[in-house]
Amino acid sequence: MVDLHIHTHHSDGTEDCVSILKKCEEKNLDYISITDHNTATAYKELENINISEYFNGKIIPGIELNTKILNIPIEILGYGIDYNKMCELAPNIYIDSSKRNLIEAERLYNKCIKYGIVLDDDCLEKYTPDSFASGFFHKQITKYKENKKLISVEAWESSKILYRQYMSDPNAPLYVEMDDLVPDFETACSLIRQCGGLVFVPHIYEYKHNSSAILNYILEHHSIDGIECYYTTFSNEQYNEILQICKNNNLLISGGTDFHGTFRPEVNIGNGYGNLLIPTEIISNWVSTIKLFNNKEVSYE
Repeated sequence: MVDLHIHTHHSDGTEDCVSILKKCEEKNLDYISITDHNTATAYKELENINISEYFNGKIIPGIELNTKILNIPIEILGYGIDYNKMCELAPNIYIDSSKRNLIEAERLYNKCIKYGIVLDDDCLEKYTPDSFASGFFHKQITKYKENKKLISVEAWESSKILYRQYMSDPNAPLYVEMDDLVPDFETACSLIRQCGGLVFVPHIYEYKHNSSAILNYILEHHSIDGIECYYTTFSNEQYNEILQICKNNNLLISGGTDFHGTFRPEVNIGNGYGNLLIPTEIISNWVSTIKLFNNKEVSYE
């Protein structure tokens, strides 16, 4: 089994690398990839860890980069990257996550006020940029029952849906413009390729009603290597559909849980909500072509 979509405290996860390795060993995973947002510094931490003491599987150096398609914020995954080169190049394109979160929070606050949402007077002062703006504002919005009429039932129940339906949809009233802080799709892909990696599109159905438009645009206008076909929230119908798309377009397959620790406690490493199984065989046709992590060096196997 594999899990190629894991976040640590180096971006928006809550756990360190040793904790991650222990959980992966408990699940008897063969391959894993730490894919923090816009940074590969977790691999610097791994350099100083006796990995075999905690985990007997193999590690694919990875990253998840924020980008955009059709003015919609999305992400891409990079596998087999030279993490040292990524640590050198990424800061030239991506600002510090705390700074980005603070800017996003300020812009979201202004959108909320304009839309008529009731918030605490000191709402912004209470925000700490080490947390998701969407998660913080979801708690603030749902404190006031009068706000319920302004957002969907699904968004009222979930900060993740609030982000997808309102903050990242250009047609939504709470859309947060981040074009000045997020590189375009080709720039993000180029960064991964400069670091020797493969480009995958993750969790495509998480973009809800924009999913088809996003994927069709990517397939028509850009070059990618693969798609994440196994994902925590995918239904059987979605899974079968995306597998067929990969087959039709000769694309590689990956899969992961998108583990974030206590930020998303319902999602477990290795099996997501509890029933996700990602067979090692799905990466057998490409894992031998990329660089694997080997403590103080990255080497081909």
